[in-house]
Amino acid sequence: MVDASTLFIGGFLPGELVLPAVALLGAAAMGPLLGGIAAGWLVSLGLAAWKRMAGIAGAATMGLGVSLYLGRQHHPSMGSSVCNLNETFNCDVVNASVYSELWGIPIAFFGSAFYAGVIAVAAMSLLGRKQHDRAAHAVFAGAVLSVIYSAYLAWASVQLGAWCLFCISLYGVNLILAGASFMEVKASGSPLGEGIQAALWGKDDRSVSVMSVAGVAVFLTAMLWYRGMGPADGSSAVVMSGGKVDYSSMYEVTPAEVRLGGSEPVLGAPTAPYTLVEFADFECPACGRISDEVKKLPEQVPSLKLMFKHYPLSNACNASVESSFHEHACGAAKGAECARQQGRFWELGRLMFKNQQYLAPADLEMMAGQVSMDLATWKSCLDQPATLSTITADVAAANALGISGTPSLYLHGLGPSGTWVKVFGGPADVKTLVEAHKAGKLTVGG
Repeated sequence: MVDASTLFIGGFLPGELVLPAVALLGAAAMGPLLGGIAAGWLVSLGLAAWKRMAGIAGAATMGLGVSLYLGRQHHPSMGSSVCNLNETFNCDVVNASVYSELWGIPIAFFGSAFYAGVIAVAAMSLLGRKQHDRAAHAVFAGAVLSVIYSAYLAWASVQLGAWCLFCISLYGVNLILAGASFMEVKASGSPLGEGIQAALWGKDDRSVSVMSVAGVAVFLTAMLWYRGMGPADGSSAVVMSGGKVDYSSMYEVTPAEVRLGGSEPVLGAPTAPYTLVEFADFECPACGRISDEVKKLPEQVPSLKLMFKHYPLSNACNASVESSFHEHACGAAKGAECARQQGRFWELGRLMFKNQQYLAPADLEMMAGQVSMDLATWKSCLDQPATLSTITADVAAANALGISGTPSLYLHGLGPSGTWVKVFGGPADVKTLVEAHKAGKLTVGG
C-alpha cells in the first residue's frame, strides 16, 4: 500500500455509515480502538446524564486529547499512527492530506483550541461562577459550527471512501457537545438566541472570554511544540571524538555531472551559487514524506536553488523499470510538466505529493483546476510528444548517474565547477553541507 494522502479529511454521514459499520464490526483488529472511542463517548454521555456541564467537560477532554494527537501525527517526522489499520481505515492517509491544514497549520490544532475553551468554561460553570451563566450558550454556538464543519468533511470523505476513526470520534464528540449544551440551555430557561448574543458580546457574562483565553493559550502552546519537532529527517553526519563532524559520511562524489536541460522548474534565486537537483516520482511515498522539507531549503538557505527532475518508477515512460509499478507516475509527471509550462509546477506538485492515492487522470484534472490552470491548454499538453520527451530526458540524466530509486538528491557548489555530490541523508544533510562549505569547513575535490 502506498503511504499517501487523500484530498479531504475522512468522516461519516449517518445515512452513509451502514456498510462501513458492518466492515468495522467484522474487523477484529479494530476492536480495541473502536472500544476506546465508544468508551469515551459513553463516559461523556454518562457524565452528561448526571450533570450536563460535567458531560460537556468530559467530551471536550476526549476531543482535546484526540486533536493534539492528530496534530502531532500531522508532522512529517512522525511515523505510523495507532489508527493506521488498512487501506480504508487509515488516519495517516487522511491526516497527511493538503485539506488537513489551513494556512499551513494542522486543523487539529484549531480543534484543540476549541475543546480547551470548552473545558475551561465548563469548569467555571461547575464552580458556580455567576459570570458564566451563559456557558452552555457559548458552547452550543461553537459546537453547532463544529458539527457543520464535520458534516462537510464527512461528505467529502464519503465521496472518496477514505475514513479516519479518530476524526469520526471527534464528530461524535461534537454531537455530544451540541446535544448536551442544548439541553442545558433549555433547562436554564434562558432564550437560546438571547443567551448566545449575551455570551458572544460579553454582556454580563465572561464565558466567551474564558473560552478565548484558554483556546489561544493551548493553540500557541501546540504550535510551539509542533514547530519544535524538527525536520522530517535528521542529519546523517557522524560526530567523531573531539566533536569533529565527519562530513564525508553524508555524501559521495558522482561519477558524472547532472545533465541539466534548461527547462527544469526552479525554486530560489536563479543565480544562487549552490544547486540542489531532486529526482523524484510523484507516486513515491518517501518523496512525499520529504517533499515539504526539500522545498523549504531555498528559503532556509538563500544561497541555494532547488531544481526538479522526473524519475517515474513505471515502464510506461521509464525503460529502466521492468513493470508498471507506480501505475500513475508517468501521468503525474506529464501533468506536472504541463503545469510547469503555465507556471504552476510547484503548486500542482504539492497537491500530487499530498494525494498520492489519487493520481488517476480525473484526479489530476481536478487538482489542476484547483491551482487555477487553463484546463484546455493543460489537457492538450498531456499528449504532446515534447512533454514525454522532457520526462524521458530527465530519466536519461538519472540513468547516467546510476539512479535506481527515489528520492535522489544531488548538490553542486561544494567544489570546482562540474563537481556534483549525491547527498545521503535528505534535506537536513543538504543544509548541513552547504553551511559547512560556506564556513570553510568543507571543500569537495579541487
